[in-house]
Amino acid sequence: MATIRAEPNILENYTFFVIPSWSNLLGYPSLGSYSNHNVSKISQDLVIFFSGADCSVQIEKGTLYYLFGLGYYYTKFELQSGRYITDNRQLTGLVLSDFVYDHLSTSKNVTLENDRDVIVSENLFMLPIDLSFKSENTRTFIQGTLMRNLFIPYKDIILEFMETLRNPQSFQVDKTGPILLSTHWDSYNQILVSSEMENEMKTNYLSLTAGLNQITFDSKKHLEQCFSHQNLQYIEELVLKLKRVYSTIDYDPMYLFSILINAALRFRLEISSSNVQKVERRNEKMPKESIFLSAEPRMNSLVDWPENFRRRTKIELETSVVQVKSKIYQPKEAEKEPIRVKEFRGEQEVFKIRSMKRPVVEVKTLPIIPTSNSLDILLVIKDIVDKDYDIKSIGRALEIARDYIKSMILHSNVLWEMSRYVNLYQRVEPNVGLGSKEKFELVEQIDKWINLMSKIQLS
Repeated sequence: MATIRAEPNILENYTFFVIPSWSNLLGYPSLGSYSNHNVSKISQDLVIFFSGADCSVQIEKGTLYYLFGLGYYYTKFELQSGRYITDNRQLTGLVLSDFVYDHLSTSKNVTLENDRDVIVSENLFMLPIDLSFKSENTRTFIQGTLMRNLFIPYKDIILEFMETLRNPQSFQVDKTGPILLSTHWDSYNQILVSSEMENEMKTNYLSLTAGLNQITFDSKKHLEQCFSHQNLQYIEELVLKLKRVYSTIDYDPMYLFSILINAALRFRLEISSSNVQKVERRNEKMPKESIFLSAEPRMNSLVDWPENFRRRTKIELETSVVQVKSKIYQPKEAEKEPIRVKEFRGEQEVFKIRSMKRPVVEVKTLPIIPTSNSLDILLVIKDIVDKDYDIKSIGRALEIARDYIKSMILHSNVLWEMSRYVNLYQRVEPNVGLGSKEKFELVEQIDKWINLMSKIQLS
């Protein structure tokens, strides 16, 4: 990767930066794979960053835009075998080629059209960590907008990210080296890790996951071709500084905007920089949104999406994948899944444990499911399971319940878990009931939902 030799100017830029769907941004390039199994559907693939700096670098192929900070690639997906998985990867940098950056920056700012500092669009949520330069009314409006569109819908993922940050073993960039999510022409839709990473860490980081083309080496080599040793040292220290701040701040899990408020207080106390934004930018109409400070000189130029990275829709990607027969995905022991198949000297013998055998049952008409109270809905669902309805009817009842509950609450874990059962049960042949073990586990899960709904209603 040849560069025009001029030391890039790294600008401090403390933002909260979220791409709600990485695949959607890139035009659905790949479903990826997981543990040597093909992915058939991606439900979520979120990229989150607490950034500390950005930089633009001119190379022969065009312009590269770098964002440095604490990042998280989170994905929920389904394997071809029908098993649902959630996975994540820690990141310390984002590399955007000019055509991806321009596509991102031309996404319509749907809510805050007259505010150049805050972006709420289909492909991006971005705002400065410190909003003290805004008026009180403007801050209140921004907080309400971000709570509705970002912090509530993605609450569980953000909380998981915050818990990861509190782990002393996370984001040890001085030990792992840089970890970059890249759309560089030569490493498109890949995560780059450092070859200097310890062997045990390499095994974890190099395991491919949904939505990516590849996870490979040479993140450090990539950066060394653009940045001096002094700048690389600065980037590493910046990431470690961000880790110290975000791993120790207090926040209200019911009001996630408090993360940014408390982080801004810490930064104002600990960081003095001429590059930290202190005044609003003028709201004149521009061809694209101003995402990175280092991209300001290119506000009037646009690069078209190249043909060799052809965009397609989610449906086109999912329908283009050929279903292949593969071995059933066997999770790690920690996932506590029942073992259904044992292998003896190359021969497979399938043992159906009596408690797991599914009986033939009569198909019965579902009772009327309530529509106005989530607790009543779940109690009816539990009764349907207790009365040994067929699996397809249970799946249909869960689907109805999920759709009703979706309009009342925004607890994504419950909705995700219900969807998982719906998808599994809809594939089952008619007149088949739950095995006693399946029934016990489903009732146990419904009881957890009921307890959660009870707590929500009490609060």
